[in-house]
Amino acid sequence: MNARRLVVSLFVAGLCVGVSTLARSAGNIAAGAAKASFCLACHGADGNSPWVSTRLAGQHPQALIHTMKDYKAGKRFAHPMMSIVTLGLNEQDIADLAAFYASQRPVSLDKASLYWRLGGKEAITAAVDQTIALSRADPRLAGRLSGACRDKLIDQLCMATGGPCEYTGRDMKNAHTGLGITAAEFGAVADNLTKVLDKFAVAPREKNELLGMLAPMQKEIVQK
Repeated sequence: MNARRLVVSLFVAGLCVGVSTLARSAGNIAAGAAKASFCLACHGADGNSPWVSTRLAGQHPQALIHTMKDYKAGKRFAHPMMSIVTLGLNEQDIADLAAFYASQRPVSLDKASLYWRLGGKEAITAAVDQTIALSRADPRLAGRLSGACRDKLIDQLCMATGGPCEYTGRDMKNAHTGLGITAAEFGAVADNLTKVLDKFAVAPREKNELLGMLAPMQKEIVQK
């Protein structure tokens, strides 16, 4: 694992400058719960169907949106009933249903989003808190990290991994312009994050997914 690439969001927490908004649906969980009434027979009340192939609970909302849109467009045929049902759904219906099912705790992690496989919001919160604590005490960072944006970072990671959170923030590149974050500081926080991930015994699969999600932001952080 290239730990340096995982540091991106931690500068956000310490410097309180915001993060880039990751693309996701503008779905409403409550509205989705109401609209899911016609899905009960196949998918269960909370998406935890007795049949593995029709379990939707805990999947990433973007994956659910993609699947529903494919059925609506006639690109999938595995379940004919889905092709019929999705014809009557508009963009907002699809987003709401995806938000609802993604927010439901899955009985199995086989198809679950990274959010649930990491342990949900409680686990993400603990990881953020411990990484900020280590970084605030790190002499290599010379007081750079205050932890002022802790809650924003938690929401951002929750949302990015497919959890039921909503986050909006400034463009990362513009937010960090003029802060002069160095490669050494970047690496110091990365070291602290790695210690926390190892302490929590995060599995290689989840580490790699988190890396792939955050790595593209790296070039927008370091300026020296």
